[in-house]
Amino acid sequence: MSLHVDELVIRGVEGVRPVDADRIAGAFTRELTRLLTEQPPAAEAVSYEVVSGLRPLPATTSARRLGRELARAVHRELVR
Repeated sequence: MSLHVDELVIRGVEGVRPVDADRIAGAFTRELTRLLTEQPPAAEAVSYEVVSGLRPLPATTSARRLGRELARAVHRELVR
């Protein structure tokens, strides 16, 4: 399986420092990789230009938690 995320846009998060953005991206990548390894999408070849309209994520000040929760939300969309 191959997945390429060209751009990750998070709206509604104020004041994210560059170091936090790196932590969010790292946590997102690790968690999404883990989830897709455990439960890959049913279709062999799926292309998404945009995954949008995700449910609101839990409020947190942790960049790592935000990345993990975002990965879980994206994974839910990919496997449904």
